[in-house]
Amino acid sequence: MTFAHITHDQFARDVTAIALAGLGIFQLLSPSCFESIRMYFRGAWAGLSNEQSERLKSVIEARTRAEAAGGSARYAAGLFTIAMGLFGLWPAIPYVMPYAASCLGMAYATWMAYRQFRRATELRFAPLVRRTPLEALPPVAIVSAALCLIGTAAFASIPQFRIAAALVVVSMIVLVAIAWRIAVAPAVLFGADPQVEYAVDKRVRFCRATGLVALACAPPTVFALLAWAQLPSPSGLLWLMMLLVIAGFIATRVVSLNPLREGIALA
Repeated sequence: MTFAHITHDQFARDVTAIALAGLGIFQLLSPSCFESIRMYFRGAWAGLSNEQSERLKSVIEARTRAEAAGGSARYAAGLFTIAMGLFGLWPAIPYVMPYAASCLGMAYATWMAYRQFRRATELRFAPLVRRTPLEALPPVAIVSAALCLIGTAAFASIPQFRIAAALVVVSMIVLVAIAWRIAVAPAVLFGADPQVEYAVDKRVRFCRATGLVALACAPPTVFALLAWAQLPSPSGLLWLMMLLVIAGFIATRVVSLNPLREGIALA
């Protein structure tokens, strides 16, 4: 069969399968937010003295050892995503379904990693440190997540997308729930260098919570684009819903990435 004879549906299936295979490989190779915190401190070293840099490095290493969240669930999710890419080549299956199922697998893997993280750090929480969720989850992130949820739910009104939309919504709710639990959790302190430990915890908590909300908004964005591409004559309302989902994802991504370039103030 030549390229000219490939139907639009088959081409979309092939592209989706390749994308899911690439996503699965990325999941296999990339540590989750519970496996490494060094990525949150790329711009934190600017302006620090040698003594302050050593203190920060020591706290980051201690925190990494304490969390000790393994990647077994991530590996399983990566393999499942690759398998869904192959499954999506079956013509009888709407090609949005394998992607939606892979999103649910990713959410489950993130939940398992979070549970392991909680068990590893349970005895190191400092419950007397008062925290407000809005310190880690600013209103713009919450509103943006709500827009993505509403936009995805709108596609559930179309029968052929109902199950896939439900899977994406469930995966999003799981990820947002994890982000909220991180936002309301007490600080993880060891007592060796409280000032640096608190600064590290504040940054990690914000980056993890907002990063998970951005991750939660990614599946609705891709799902809305895939569903939109399958509709022969989409309505103006669905067009608006897709724009809301895309805007929500961009907003959460900007919020989650902004602190990575900022320095950290230490006495």
